[in-house]
Order: sequence, then structure tokens, then C-alpha cells
Amino acid sequence: MATTSVFDTGLGFEGSHVLVTGSSGAIGSVVVTAFLSTGAHVSAFDIRTPETAVEHVRLRTYQVDITNEASVEEAMEMARATFGVISTCIAAAGVDLSFAPHHSLADMPLQDWQRIMQVNVDGTFLTCRAWLRGIRSFATSQTKNISAVIFGSEAGRFGVPSCAAYAASKAAIQVGLVKSLARDVVSIDARCRVNAVAPGPVDTSQFRKECANDPTALWREAQATVALNKPIAVEAVARACLFLASDNFAGNITGQVLPVDSGKSGILFWLADGRDA
Repeated sequence: MATTSVFDTGLGFEGSHVLVTGSSGAIGSVVVTAFLSTGAHVSAFDIRTPETAVEHVRLRTYQVDITNEASVEEAMEMARATFGVISTCIAAAGVDLSFAPHHSLADMPLQDWQRIMQVNVDGTFLTCRAWLRGIRSFATSQTKNISAVIFGSEAGRFGVPSCAAYAASKAAIQVGLVKSLARDVVSIDARCRVNAVAPGPVDTSQFRKECANDPTALWREAQATVALNKPIAVEAVARACLFLASDNFAGNITGQVLPVDSGKSGILFWLADGRDA
């Protein structure tokens, strides 16, 4: 009688040290919970303190401004002193489209453009740089799940006519940065991988509020050009991060952007009644 070989379906994060930036946000907080559920140690970075404090023996929270070089480096050092080398970096922090200033490019103040770029591009750069320096200095042959997952957006593919700065910032990090960094990191550690997730409209309380204020928002953003005809559950984004960060599941995936958008295939230019969408 033939024996069946064992196929490991575990994510393999037990004992790994995972960094999550933007950890107090609607998505980041669920990502933190997801990694804690796998047995990982988690360092949570955010400029804001969490609305609801979460206590866990494998969790430490730090107030960090990701646009401040010294703040990022100091927090990284404290996190490593607590849980050891940060093997996995989930760069979720950034200016969210819902809270970004919306203007035609013709009317956008330079300071609005610069602020979005500073947080979404410079902040992601500083985070990834500090993480990679830690890999270079402290990773050993026993370190596993050496990977980064950068948060992009569907806006990086389709654009946002009322907030070009947001779309440009997400395109920069989910394409230019990810593609370049994926080739760079292997010179630091041959096991190192870098990918991005690009969520569509996520079913957060803020998105539901926007839909309540604008009866066309749900149809326009998450139904009219979306195969599954619905917004994305926050947990689905967190699961995508688990997948991409896991050596067991995505050990040969690097330099890629994973759309988590319910099958969005295009941007809507006009509403049914002819108004600009």
C-alpha cells in the first residue's frame, strides 16, 4: 500500500518577527491580528496611538513618524532589541485616499502634493531601508520569511482624477520601488523577497460612510467594473499579506503586485446619467 507524503500547509511564521506599519488603521490593525494568529512576534508602528489598546505577549507598539528618519531608525532598533531581527516588513502606512486632499491637478496646492509623496513614497523608502539594513546586519541562516510586502492601491493602476498625487505615489512604490528593490535585496540576502498588495475599495467603516453620503459610490467604486460586484473584506487584504510574506506559500514570488480588488477591470469615467464619475 502506497504511503502519502506529508505536505506542509502551515504559513510558517512561528517565532518570526514581523513589522507592521500603519498598525492603528482599519486595515493595519487587522494585519497585526492576522500575524499574531500565526504565532509571529509583531512590532506595530503608527504615528497614532491605537483607539483600542491590544495587549499580547508577542506584540509591542511604537509611536513612529515614518517620514522622520531618526524616528524610524530608533523604533527599528528598539523592536530588534525586544524580539530580534525583523524578518518580515509589512509597509501599510500611508496617506489613505479617503483622507487625502482632492483637487483637480490644476488646483492642487504644491504642499498637498508634497505631503502625500512624503508619507507614501519617502516614508515607505525609509521603512524599507531601515528593515533591509537590519537584515544585512542581523539575519542568520536560521532567519525565515525574509520578505517585505508594500501596500499599493488600485489607484496605482487606474489613476484618480481628483487626486493624482495619491495615484502617482502608489504607482511609484508598487511598481518602481518593488521591481527595483526585488533585484536589490538579493545582494543583501539571497532569500529576500519584495512584493506589493494593491487593494481596491476595502469594506471599512470609512468606505461605508462614504457610500452612505453618496448613493452612487458603491456602484461606482465596487460594482460597475468589478467582477465579484462587491468591496473587499479587510480580512482578505490581511490574508494576502500572510500569503506573500510566507516562504512556505510564496517562496518563489518576488517583484510582483497582487491585486486584491474583487476583479476590478477598469475605471468608470461616466455615470449612467452622463455625470462625471
